[in-house]
Amino acid sequence: MSSFTLSPQELEIKVDNDALGLYQFDTKIAKHHFCKTCGIYPFHETIRMPGHYRVNLGCIDEIDTNALTVDVFNGKSL
Repeated sequence: MSSFTLSPQELEIKVDNDALGLYQFDTKIAKHHFCKTCGIYPFHETIRMPGHYRVNLGCIDEIDTNALTVDVFNGKSL
């Protein structure tokens, strides 16, 4: 996922029919979107900045994810 967030004006979401699913848990503030066909997780609305999104960089054709520097996030230690 991107380390940066995007505002709704910066993210254009194109979906065919009802191909996009939504998964929420606990407080239901964060909204995790996924493809109903293949299950990929392309983006989510963040819990820390509701109304803003982080995107799965692997879903963007123009980005070579193998060339990116990776920061490992240790969510277990939160």
